[in-house]
Amino acid sequence: MCKIFLLLPFLLLLAACQVDSPPEITGIPRTRGIGAAAAQTDELYAHIYEETTPTRLPVLYTAPANPAMYETFGGIYTGAWLGSHTTKREFVAGAGTNQAVFVYEYRLGEDFPATWLLQSMAMMATPLFTIHQPLCDEDETPIGEHIAYFAKRLGSFRLPAFVAFYPAGSHNLVPAEYSLIFRYARALFLEHAPLAAFVWVATDATATRRNPFFPGHDAVDWVGVPLFARRDANGFAGDVLNGFEHFYSQFHAHHPIMVLPLGVSHLSRVDYVYSIEAAADEIMRLYHAMANFPRVGLVVYADAFGLHSGGGQDDFAISIESELIAAYRQAIHVNDVYVNLLVKNSDDKTRLVRHNLAGYYYNGIFIDTEILSDRGINVPRATIDIGDRTFVDIERVPRAMFCERRQVIFIR
Repeated sequence: MCKIFLLLPFLLLLAACQVDSPPEITGIPRTRGIGAAAAQTDELYAHIYEETTPTRLPVLYTAPANPAMYETFGGIYTGAWLGSHTTKREFVAGAGTNQAVFVYEYRLGEDFPATWLLQSMAMMATPLFTIHQPLCDEDETPIGEHIAYFAKRLGSFRLPAFVAFYPAGSHNLVPAEYSLIFRYARALFLEHAPLAAFVWVATDATATRRNPFFPGHDAVDWVGVPLFARRDANGFAGDVLNGFEHFYSQFHAHHPIMVLPLGVSHLSRVDYVYSIEAAADEIMRLYHAMANFPRVGLVVYADAFGLHSGGGQDDFAISIESELIAAYRQAIHVNDVYVNLLVKNSDDKTRLVRHNLAGYYYNGIFIDTEILSDRGINVPRATIDIGDRTFVDIERVPRAMFCERRQVIFIR
């Protein structure tokens, strides 16, 4: 039975608020349940009534989650992906603290980077290896031997590590080939380097669980996505958090999420003007925002410059700009969720974690049907399309879904 008493303080607040009724929007049925009542009377929603387009509305709830390898549950690891212009020690000095993770780009067929790994160990940092296809097509060594070589060498150190195998853009495989080799590599690492957490990295934040390159939940410990805030003549070209919210809603119920990497450019791709202050503010904003996603477990900053893509040039480097490294330093210190040392899971106990369903306010509350289906909830026949996604009126969703979650919170 739902705990109605949890809503009493909220209902008293609603009774005290008076706002005009929202205008009718044709083509979509009105709802008059708890979601609609909140939207019609709470001052927080008053400004929504002027809109004639859907407004994103996360629906938060608490649910059990099984811990993944090295998941902190409430903390976010710091990390850095360094360019050749700086060293690990220089970056740490600028950041004012150790980093939990450093990234090494490894191409199959190369020698194992033992020296780099030992240096990371000396700085109490956990290695994150991105594994790429062999560079030379003439290499006749079976790919399995290359993978086994790396897994055995890594396993011989008996240290925790993250392995992002064949991240998107690092291979030329079709989905069936990719899934086969990913799962094969996963099996080799489980055998030879069981302390390595396996990571699947998407191309961008538009990826879904139905992505043909996603190898399956059983083959993945963590899921990663790159986020790049790029500048044009008018400032930042869109808000990267908009796409990230969708990506997060797709995967967070199954896996912790890592941002691999995060980059904020301070160079305009149009007029090549540097905007240091704006980039510093964006770094602060994004690191603060990540703390609002409970299963974001690692944010790796891309400290690199001269990156070309889409006909333009970006400069994400912060270690050589005092104002930018200061912004990074402040971001990871002010937000106390950021941690600089890997946490080893002491048990496999299920924990309660806050989740969110992708929703919209549009004369009612609407929930993403794709997410409902993944949770085994039958989707009612009456649905609406918003953009390229399908939603259902919350009043048509089985109430038991929310009763078992203990409490449901609607927020803007």
